[in-house]
Amino acid sequence: MKLRLCVIGCGGFARTFSKSLAQARDQVELYFASRDIGRAEAYSAEFGGAGAFGSYADAANDPNIDALYICTPHDLHLEHARLAATAKKHILLEKPIALTVEEARLITLAAKDAGVRLMVAENYRYLAPVQEAKKLIESGALGLVRLIQLQEEYPFDPGSWRNDKDRNGGGVFIDGGIHKASVLAYLTGRPNQVYAVQVPPGNPGLEAEDGLVVTTQAASGTVGIINHTWSIGKPTERPWVTVTGTLANLSFDMGRQWLKIDRGDSQETLEFDPDHRGIMAMVLEFRRSIMEESEPSMTGEEGLKDLALVLKAYESAQSGLPLALD
Repeated sequence: MKLRLCVIGCGGFARTFSKSLAQARDQVELYFASRDIGRAEAYSAEFGGAGAFGSYADAANDPNIDALYICTPHDLHLEHARLAATAKKHILLEKPIALTVEEARLITLAAKDAGVRLMVAENYRYLAPVQEAKKLIESGALGLVRLIQLQEEYPFDPGSWRNDKDRNGGGVFIDGGIHKASVLAYLTGRPNQVYAVQVPPGNPGLEAEDGLVVTTQAASGTVGIINHTWSIGKPTERPWVTVTGTLANLSFDMGRQWLKIDRGDSQETLEFDPDHRGIMAMVLEFRRSIMEESEPSMTGEEGLKDLALVLKAYESAQSGLPLALD
């Protein structure tokens, strides 16, 4: 049975999302909605969609649609999630789940009251190396995990609403760094403490930060380091991750098809099928949760906790102090 999924918001990432589902079209049927019907029709034609809508409300109320993928600016997430819930449509919602923790709670409550599935579109968790790293850590193969590091430096010049602090919710960390915060929590457990420092700005004309270094600590003692920057120089080829344990270390690039394990006296490289974004695996997990009437692995509550970490990091950077996480 195909999942009839309508993309709400035909922007740049909607194009990336649709391209990533090319190999899953036997399981996912795409529709497109925009406030510009011509734009929705163009996306539908380009990506083999089954239909187009000239308003988000028309898409939400169409009986042929099972779920909405909300890919609109961050400040509209609450409005559009409520629209979906009111129409009894399942919700795949881009990160961050909302601008504030209170908005995130309202979204999760709306989905619960409507009896629909809510999944935050945290695609990095579904990359094959991330999934394998999770299995290795949980198996004890690394021993006691001491440190996890995640880094990305990429030249990016945010425009339009992304350079509006009120609409975006901040700068680089809420927009892209939240991916790293989510992967960190997924692999080594939720931090209970965070400390953040903003790096000197390198991109003129931005309303919010273009670089943040964040350190965390979990109840287990595991320390995390995230460095996420919209750089002006040479980028890191792909975001990279290292996990250090007492028995072994592992490393991988997010978006590459390998993971390396270093045991000191031996090394091993695991290879996976190429998948640069994890989007197809994420959407198939969303489909599974709907078909089986079960919670997705990336719930609204998980998205809320990722957002809370990001907002607490901003608070720490502002105060200059390490802060406890609830």
